[in-house]
Amino acid sequence: MKTKRTNRFFWILLLVALNFYGRLEYPVFSEYEIAKTEQDSAGNKNADVQKNSAGEESSSARENSNVQENSAAENNSKVLNKNISSNIDLGHKENSPLYFGNPSDSITDISAEENYLLEKNQFVISYNNKTHNPAWVAWHLSKDDLGDSDRSNTFRADTELPKEWYAVKKNDYQFSMYGFDRGHICPSADRTADSEDNSVTFLMTNMVPQAPDNNRIVWVALEKFERELALSGYELYIFAGPYGSGGSGDRGFFENISVTQKNGEQIFINVPSFTWKIILAIPEGDEDISRIDEDTMIICTMIPNENGVGKNKSWQNYVCSVNYIEEITGYDFFELLPDALEEFLESKMWSTE
Repeated sequence: MKTKRTNRFFWILLLVALNFYGRLEYPVFSEYEIAKTEQDSAGNKNADVQKNSAGEESSSARENSNVQENSAAENNSKVLNKNISSNIDLGHKENSPLYFGNPSDSITDISAEENYLLEKNQFVISYNNKTHNPAWVAWHLSKDDLGDSDRSNTFRADTELPKEWYAVKKNDYQFSMYGFDRGHICPSADRTADSEDNSVTFLMTNMVPQAPDNNRIVWVALEKFERELALSGYELYIFAGPYGSGGSGDRGFFENISVTQKNGEQIFINVPSFTWKIILAIPEGDEDISRIDEDTMIICTMIPNENGVGKNKSWQNYVCSVNYIEEITGYDFFELLPDALEEFLESKMWSTE
């Protein structure tokens, strides 16, 4: 209170003095007017504070509203993306390769150059036109797929690829120069119920350049094991494919195989660093998705694509988890399983114990 009176007295003396000497053109304010001015000033300050406070609240409300709107938009986007993914994943019949989902949301569209869907009666391929390898191949295996048909050896280009793309041909791997086998992803011996089924496995979209020791020793041993499971009463859902770039065959290390076309242009077929496989095996039956539990057999391997891996002839030395394959590839396997069960199975490491 004392400070307020002192300030008022000071202003009266100052204004009277200045007015007396004619240094101001403004009139002298009375004590009442000064007091009113102080009140108005205080009122304006309070009003400014309230206004600023209201403005801050309004701004905060707008920010909160924007955050909520953005959050809602993100949630809607996630829901939309999930719906899109679900539309791709759903609708596959039991015993079909993609019954548990499409791991990379592959589509049959020429714009999907690294993730092009090829659906055969015998298996499904996601094809990468940049590497000229399958990204992955999926198939279902049971004893009904196994018969007496001979190996057809009908290696050939896949005419179902878009005509604008180069279709790898039978002799493009040039074994005498590079030393890699035409390695099946879906094995020929998994499709012996009839000759047509077997012949389709020899399409070059189902092949990768594979080191002979990988293909003929370790990989083939795993293939035999999966057929033994099928013949013993299991049905299997299998995914397999290549990973990385650079492998060692009979002629040394190569990252790719160069092919010169008739027009003089070159294409390069990727030589993978690894071949991987995932096997989910359950006793034969119906309603497969409802029969998956924590005891379900799941086997996953990552095998180096190099000569020398077959010294111990054991694929068991290259066991890994599905989570590991998902981490390095970005794929999402068995997406239609309940999340907790999916995570449990995909973190398992297969063991004979």
